[in-house]
Amino acid sequence: MPTTQRTETILLSSGALARSAGLTVDTLRHYERIGLLPAPVRTSGDHRRYSPEVLERLTFIRVGQRLGLRLEEIRELLDACDGTTDCPVGTAERVLRQRIAEVDEQIGQMTSLRGRLMLAVSRIETHSGDITTLLDEPARPPQTPVRVKGSG
Repeated sequence: MPTTQRTETILLSSGALARSAGLTVDTLRHYERIGLLPAPVRTSGDHRRYSPEVLERLTFIRVGQRLGLRLEEIRELLDACDGTTDCPVGTAERVLRQRIAEVDEQIGQMTSLRGRLMLAVSRIETHSGDITTLLDEPARPPQTPVRVKGSG
């Protein structure tokens, strides 16, 4: 009599999946609520059970986070990849280029902030008023020594 091979998918509990992914169960639930994770199957006792493929999805999410992507951007990439064997590179490139532009803007803002802080530090040495007015003062041009004719 031939034997039939039964392939059963081993489903992971929330705790086992969270431990495997290095996350908390609360994080899994949050990802499920916002649509990053598919709804898991439920046991008769209403416990969540996840397929092993969800671990790959969590790895993708963590890589995206390490790249500085927001969860919304990660969801966009996951949505583009769902149902395909290979994610569309056009979507990934667009999302990453957009994030690069945002990072460039943030760098500009931080550079500007650094300049204001440096100006504040330089003004502290000559400032004699209330500290709260330190940045309200207009920038002073650098002082150059005045030369008097005949001295020298």
